[in-house]
Formats: sequence, C-alpha cells, structure tokens
Amino acid sequence: MDDATGGWIIGWVIGLAVVALVVLLVVLLIRGASRAANKVEAIIAALHVARENTAGLWNVDTTNRTIVRITDSAAAAREYLASQASSEGDRAAQGDRP
Repeated sequence: MDDATGGWIIGWVIGLAVVALVVLLVVLLIRGASRAANKVEAIIAALHVARENTAGLWNVDTTNRTIVRITDSAAAAREYLASQASSEGDRAAQGDRP
C-alpha cells in the first residue's frame, strides 16, 4: 500500500467516524424531542382536566353579585318595615291621647 492509498483510507475512516457521530447525535436529538413531545401531551391533558374541574369557579363572581343584591334588598326592606312600624306606633300613640 502506498502513501496515496493510505491517505484515502484514513480520510474515509475519519469521514465515516464523523458521519457516525452526526447520526448518533441526530438520533439522540430525535429521541429527546419525542420524549419532550410525550411530556407536553401529558401536560396539556392535565391542563384540560384542571380547566374542567375549575369551570365552576367562573360562576363565583356572579353568585357574589347576586348575594349582594339580595342582602341589600333585605336591608332596604327591613328599614322600610321598621319605619312603617314606628310611624304606626306614633299614630297609635297620638290616637290614644285626647
């Protein structure tokens, strides 16, 4: 084997080693991306479940506003009834006097 042939063989061996290394890195990259995609799918599924489980929380604001309206109306009704009772008591007291 002469020097020219030996140089080509060494070049081919180094080239094949570089190609094998690149192939190995690409395979590792693809496997990592696949694992990441699987984890992302699991996370998205968990987020959908969480959204379904907390859907009722969006109604809390509406419920709170309704409760405030009811209690405000009840307080107004109580004040009105109290004023009616006191005015009837005043009339009754004035009617008892000669």
